[in-house]
Amino acid sequence: MKQILCGLVALMAIAGVFAEEKAVSQIVPTAAVLPFEARERNAAYAGMGKSVAELLNVALMESGSADLVERAELDKALTELQLSAVGLTDKESQVKLGRFIGAKIIISGSLFKAAEKNFVVVKIIGTETSRVLGTSVSGTDDFTALVPELAPKVAAILEKQSAKLLPKAESLTSVADMLKETVEGGRRKICVKVREDINVSIPDPAAETELKKLLLALGFQVVETPADAEFIVEGEAVAANAGNYHRFTSASARVELSIYGKGRKLLASGAVKETLAGATYIIAAKDAIAQATLRLAGELFGVLK
Repeated sequence: MKQILCGLVALMAIAGVFAEEKAVSQIVPTAAVLPFEARERNAAYAGMGKSVAELLNVALMESGSADLVERAELDKALTELQLSAVGLTDKESQVKLGRFIGAKIIISGSLFKAAEKNFVVVKIIGTETSRVLGTSVSGTDDFTALVPELAPKVAAILEKQSAKLLPKAESLTSVADMLKETVEGGRRKICVKVREDINVSIPDPAAETELKKLLLALGFQVVETPADAEFIVEGEAVAANAGNYHRFTSASARVELSIYGKGRKLLASGAVKETLAGATYIIAAKDAIAQATLRLAGELFGVLK
């Protein structure tokens, strides 16, 4: 009897550890720093705006306050999307850029001179929430010399107030409740096949599991063979270590999904990136994939009418 009780206590302790590890997973603010806009019309100011942004990007990277999009990736995205890095203020362009590079926060700013002082004003914009926070510095030094004072202010906002800028984390219940307004499974058959790679020997199919649970909650009948299905959901989920975020390990995940109807007709497709931090890499990777999957399903599953 004593051995049984000890075994139960041990199991409860293990369960408590897993529950605690699950609870610490959190969304990491993924940010992109755009070249700052110079309000003065001369070439020197234009170059200064780019320099300030680059110095701020380096300072934020060193602070570890956010997962920063690499400059080369940002420039490539802006070119492919035919967007201007300076003055990117309209919501549609912010969301478009953010989704393309996986950034949920855009950091932009402007430089100007007034009353013999130089001013640097920063806007920190949530690409999916349209919420904006800001900060500024001023002084008689050159604009680039003001960055050491500016960087801690921006870092503090990212660390302490990013929840105001980021969308709320999705859950199976929240996505199902939203989709139930327009989607009724009606026992229709659907097949789900998602390849997954999180750089471990035996990956647990987090994306496929979340999709199947969601589809069952919506009243669909999940089948294993595409030939038996009215709808097919196919895709790929990958995750990689994104370094440390504070005292946790973070993982960046990308999920791509395509939904097909009868005759392999493409009904919808899309991709989402998420970066989460957890007690271990595996926990962070699985949670990041699950979060990306639910967010993308909420956007695409409306076609399953």
